[in-house]
Amino acid sequence: MDTNMQSEPGSHRARRTLRVLFIEPDAEIAAGYKTALHARAGSGVGWDTVSSRSLPSLGALHEADLSLVDVIVSASTLPDACGLDLLAYVQGSCPDTPVILTGDASDSAIAVEAIRGGAVEFVLQTGHESITMPLAIEKAFVHRQLRYENECLHADLGRSVAELAMVNRKLKKSIRRLEVTARTDELTGLTNRRWLNLMLEGRWAEVERHDLSLAFVMLDLDGFKQLNDRLGHQRGDDLLRVTGEVIRDNCRSIDVAARYGGDEFCLLMPHTSVDAAMQVALRIVEAFRSRLAEHELGDVPLDVSIGISHSELSNPTCAEELVHHADQAMYAAKSSKNEGPRVMLRGATGSMGRLAA
Repeated sequence: MDTNMQSEPGSHRARRTLRVLFIEPDAEIAAGYKTALHARAGSGVGWDTVSSRSLPSLGALHEADLSLVDVIVSASTLPDACGLDLLAYVQGSCPDTPVILTGDASDSAIAVEAIRGGAVEFVLQTGHESITMPLAIEKAFVHRQLRYENECLHADLGRSVAELAMVNRKLKKSIRRLEVTARTDELTGLTNRRWLNLMLEGRWAEVERHDLSLAFVMLDLDGFKQLNDRLGHQRGDDLLRVTGEVIRDNCRSIDVAARYGGDEFCLLMPHTSVDAAMQVALRIVEAFRSRLAEHELGDVPLDVSIGISHSELSNPTCAEELVHHADQAMYAAKSSKNEGPRVMLRGATGSMGRLAA
């Protein structure tokens, strides 16, 4: 593997150049990715300089030397192929090169197949690509560098017992870093959706095996789009971080607080009664509104809508239904004209109950 590293004169620090190849038919989108990536160079993110170029199609990629590329970013839809075709080509030609696919919400089926097929990430186009794309590329780049460094360390294991101990410490540290990266939403610090789904499967198995209680709370930010439109995406990102802090501060260590996607959040609450879940939801609403008062948001009408489902109340038959019931309750809360907390509880027959503070 070509590490693409050079030592600075008079220094032991190695300079790293990140080499990214964008496969993107839209030149304006590709230019936006490049601008965001170059802005991150040298800011302590793992590389000092960036070398990037773009190609419009899979056919053009056939002429490229993939050994000179650290990360490939491709649109899920290309003029001459699907992003999955490109992923298969790269894995067959240069399997060590990480591939990131991009697309919008309509590409969810491709996103699932891409992750299963070996893509390191699927970046959803939500308007925050100036933040999410460099972070995704950084994660892929660091992952590849760590893997390369670990391979080098493995080659030296036989030198001495002392070297072996040092290698083991570095490997454990690398694994911990990768585990945290794999389960964390970069923007809010909450659990990401992929890890949430794994935890949900495990907790639902407990419900079926031991007849334990399980609550699921779904939250959505009201007025978030208006905030982005009027005050900019940076303020929107700030609000997402604040929301993550509010949820994290009002749940137990056993609960799983996660960013579900966009401006939707959720809370998985094992071993929880219906009443306890309702009280947590009301505390979140109160804390969220209190935090909003600390920010200058002009006349943007911001609030939070919450839906709750419970294994002993809405009678779900599977984990997916538990989530669906909470989602239904959340949208019922969103459409409510109630001036108090917008919190709804989903009943056994699909009925919705509104909670009062």
